[in-house]
Amino acid sequence: MPAIDESMPEDITAVNDAPSQLSIRTRAANLERMRHQVFDLAVIGGGITGAGVALDAVSRGLSVALAEKRDFASGTSSRSSKLIHGGLRYLEQFHFGLVRESLHERAVLSRTAPHLSKPLKFLVPIYASSERSPLGANRLKLSIGLWLYDLLAGSQNIGRHRWLSPGEAVHLAPSLNREGLRGAFVYYDCLTDDARLVIEIIKAAAARGAMIANYAAARGLGKNDGVPTIVVQDALGGDSFNLRAKVVVNATGVWSDQVSRLSDAGAPKKLRPSKGIHVVLPREKLDNQTAVLIPSIGESRFLFVIPWKGRTVVGTTDTDYQGNLDEPIAEPAEVIRVLESAARAFPAANLSSADVISTFAGLRPLISANEQSTKELSRKEEIFEDATGLITITGGKLTTWRRMAERVVDLAVRRLESIGGVRRQEARRSVTDSIQLAGGTPPRAISEEASLAATEFGVDDGMAEHLIDTYGGNYRVVLELIRESSDLKSLLIFGLPHIEAEVIYSARYEMTETLEDFLSHRTRISLIARDHGRSSVKRVARLLARELDWSKAEEQSAVDEFLRRWLE
Repeated sequence: MPAIDESMPEDITAVNDAPSQLSIRTRAANLERMRHQVFDLAVIGGGITGAGVALDAVSRGLSVALAEKRDFASGTSSRSSKLIHGGLRYLEQFHFGLVRESLHERAVLSRTAPHLSKPLKFLVPIYASSERSPLGANRLKLSIGLWLYDLLAGSQNIGRHRWLSPGEAVHLAPSLNREGLRGAFVYYDCLTDDARLVIEIIKAAAARGAMIANYAAARGLGKNDGVPTIVVQDALGGDSFNLRAKVVVNATGVWSDQVSRLSDAGAPKKLRPSKGIHVVLPREKLDNQTAVLIPSIGESRFLFVIPWKGRTVVGTTDTDYQGNLDEPIAEPAEVIRVLESAARAFPAANLSSADVISTFAGLRPLISANEQSTKELSRKEEIFEDATGLITITGGKLTTWRRMAERVVDLAVRRLESIGGVRRQEARRSVTDSIQLAGGTPPRAISEEASLAATEFGVDDGMAEHLIDTYGGNYRVVLELIRESSDLKSLLIFGLPHIEAEVIYSARYEMTETLEDFLSHRTRISLIARDHGRSSVKRVARLLARELDWSKAEEQSAVDEFLRRWLE
């Protein structure tokens, strides 16, 4: 059966666990515990917010259960702009507190999981025309804003912004439009893999005792003998059961209104979803050495052009959304507009629709506010309590996941104290700012660590570096699997560094249940491979079948389902 990684020891700051310490906790066993135990806290939702709440609560000593209706990070938390950032544009809206908090959280994640918060330069070109300048053509105004951005970061700043000449700017972005270019500013933020971040937080929570299950959908909310109860449906062919907890947290993002109505059918609508799309292009078409900000045609906003996993990601848009929450898509007209924006900013690249590798769309759970545009709505989270006692957290941003979770658990602890469910000394303050994710940080520089690992395990340096970059301190656990079979060092897709051992690792230690889980969330193959992983799907299915005890019919059904999804 698939399992959640228990690699983290009891000491919250311990790192680099040996493979022998990676015990198995199966999804089935977790669900069985959920049936019989009364928990201090139950979390609905396995995105970044729910994962953070589970980790914060269990690391304070609370008993915790988490149920996610699909796979972890399958919604908004795998469809972001891949940035851990302060939010430069929020300064224009005078959201200084949010920017300061975000910059602090950027520093925390860079310390606790440096492979998931890597420094990245951002180029902001300035032209003679404001229309072609992503943040306007007023150099003095932008300089003041960047000085303030650096100031709010304080001693935790990555690097100070600076001014570049036109020649220096073009050196960093060779295809950049040179006509009327006056120069550019460079500032710093961080790059992440949003889905991997969620998975590592989930694993850290499970390692401390949280009972966690994906494909476990909340179908009802009520009370049984005064104890809050969630009706959970095992979506993988199991039955329904009652999950009991003294406090229930709704952390389902854009689905939070739906979950709130399970508790109170008359609950008012609080959310106004906003859709953002991204387009994935070949890295070599632009050959940028930095991220670049460009104007978005037809919108009073800018797009990020971000080097990511050997590709270039361009986005994001910001439009009202009223469609299917489960499967938002990038419409052809939206993709064309993003492409046209990139083509205007980088005319030498000769971009066309044939260059598009993939697209993805995500929904922001923004708090509804009259007739304001979605651009004007605050990214600050809000916490609500309804008459039934359900705690709902929504809004917020990827970067501030840890502080959002801390505030929710502070409230949950106060609730538990009021009913005599916990004593303050049992639920100490949040300690997540000192929890090392992903097995901690390798002791040496990545290149040196990769070279030593490549020699030890008989792989090339690039493959070892990819594993360190993806799995942090747990990369050796993946490589140790090669000792079971040398075939597991085989590449899954030509031109990409992913190997067969990653499939086995994801099944044993990351609760992978489907091909989509592995190809879209444990890895990002479906986004960065031009065929979305179709050429590897049979091999991935064969490896998962061996780990998950699938029959031949189940294996073929899994292949058919993935191909059907990515051929639509």
